[in-house]
Amino acid sequence: MIQNAYSIKDAKANVFSAPFFSINDQVAQRSFEQAKNDPNTTINQNPQDFSLYRLATFDDQSGELHPEKQPYYLSTATTAPTAEEAPSFEQYVES
Repeated sequence: MIQNAYSIKDAKANVFSAPFFSINDQVAQRSFEQAKNDPNTTINQNPQDFSLYRLATFDDQSGELHPEKQPYYLSTATTAPTAEEAPSFEQYVES
């Protein structure tokens, strides 16, 4: 299965976190949003400082890692949709 490698960049420290893997951008974004909404995280306390990036694809059958030419920006914690902005299941099905 092909997965993607993601990292969260801290703009103040100018560093990327250790990568984590997810099946697609939407699931990675959901994990980022959960961290953003958790009051115990630094991301929640300083959302303007943190951005999500896709770094690579990973094939767990062959072990090959294929990096992006440069980290691919997905969102900043302040721009990630909140639960209130996300469509309900009914709204999603209707669209």
